[in-house]
Amino acid sequence: MLAATGFAPSARAAGTAEDADAAGPVTFYTELRVIQPNKVQFDDGIKAFAEAMQSKEALAVTLKQMVGDSTMVKNYPASYKGVLRSAYLDGAEAGTLPLFYSLFVRFSDLSALRAAQADAMFDCHVLPHLHGMTVRDGRPVPSPQPMAVYRGVFETTLAGDRKGIYTSHDDLVRFLSHPVDSNSPILVTVENHVFLPEPSVSAADKLIPALLKVAQETYQPENDANRAGLPGSMQNRNYRRAMSTEVLRKIEPDGQYRAYLLHGIWESVWDHENSHLDPRFQKAVAPVGAAVAIGPVEPFYATRLTVLKA
Repeated sequence: MLAATGFAPSARAAGTAEDADAAGPVTFYTELRVIQPNKVQFDDGIKAFAEAMQSKEALAVTLKQMVGDSTMVKNYPASYKGVLRSAYLDGAEAGTLPLFYSLFVRFSDLSALRAAQADAMFDCHVLPHLHGMTVRDGRPVPSPQPMAVYRGVFETTLAGDRKGIYTSHDDLVRFLSHPVDSNSPILVTVENHVFLPEPSVSAADKLIPALLKVAQETYQPENDANRAGLPGSMQNRNYRRAMSTEVLRKIEPDGQYRAYLLHGIWESVWDHENSHLDPRFQKAVAPVGAAVAIGPVEPFYATRLTVLKA
């Protein structure tokens, strides 16, 4: 989805971000597409890549398949709620779309990421399975070059779950080491992709903590005795609190803009969609939303693989 904004995909070595710096834990992040005939080989390649990263002290490796899109993030009428919740998955199953994935490789710091040589290992184990298909002499053959892959390094600046909000390096490392969906594949990941003008980054970083706090701590109905809310559905506006929330900021700009990933994990699509209809959330998001130059694009994902540090 970051690549879909119109920015050229990162070059092969961009994932190492040699000239950039980060104070917090970082993520080697990629977006990629896989055609159905390559899925078995791709799955094997991802597992080999994850094992290689585990041996290099990665905190966690998570592969998530894009399954649908949020409509409420676009401020469409509530009657459109959830209509695209499985659009990408349905397209893949119908054979009209490839498989779309996001890959997260978490590290305690930038030095650890660089030492892991994530780019080189990705090229070795994963890139060979990302070719498309073309027709030559009436027969399908792999395309000469792999399909474009977005790569970037993102710093986690802030995170939260149902136990608290985390800002210190040690707390963020613990958070990334134990993703809440590692043993719960039915949970829904929502990843909001936005670009901010580079001059707005400092001001936005001061506003985002208030938004994350609201996103993590609000629920509906407000008087729920368990302080977690009730399950959302198409027919109501209830929602359970997010399982976790995270702000990832790219450690270097793309030209005049800076990419952010606002990453949340929810019990259901309906919980997420209903959260966007809550006036408390709408009030909190307005100051940050005013700074967004490109986006928001907010797909839903299903977690397909998690490998944690041994």
